[in-house]
Amino acid sequence: MKKENEKKELEFSEIRRRVIWPEPVPRKLDPEVPEKIRALFDEAARTESVGAMRLAGAGYRAAVEEICKDKGASGRTLYDKITDLESRGLPADVIDALHEARMVGNDSLHDGLEYAANELADIAKLVTEVTVILYVQPAERARFAADRQARRTAHKAASNRP
Repeated sequence: MKKENEKKELEFSEIRRRVIWPEPVPRKLDPEVPEKIRALFDEAARTESVGAMRLAGAGYRAAVEEICKDKGASGRTLYDKITDLESRGLPADVIDALHEARMVGNDSLHDGLEYAANELADIAKLVTEVTVILYVQPAERARFAADRQARRTAHKAASNRP
């Protein structure tokens, strides 16, 4: 018989839970982002939402590659293309975010490294922020400028009435 003052060894095991209902909504990019980029990001987000982290990492990398292609970045490698975007005026923190997504994708594809869910979530957020800077904010500024111009035009037309 064991003595009462002996400590019992505790066993710990990982418990995973999957939310079945309501179904988790994968991340989405704004409609201002070109369709090819949104489609790649959507696929990556769907794989992330079911726990396929290596494929999600590869998918977010593919979205970054499509961003570079859409913006006309030049270079032989994705590293070169991302770096080329810096010469086109993108801030250093945006370039760093793109490189981070590239490295996670490379690790996932070439080394079979599986990142944790929170790490992939961060990459998704970084890519989302980049698309906001490159596509959403310029579209919003253009819409606001057009609205202001329309207001000016309407005001001038109303002021010139007899």
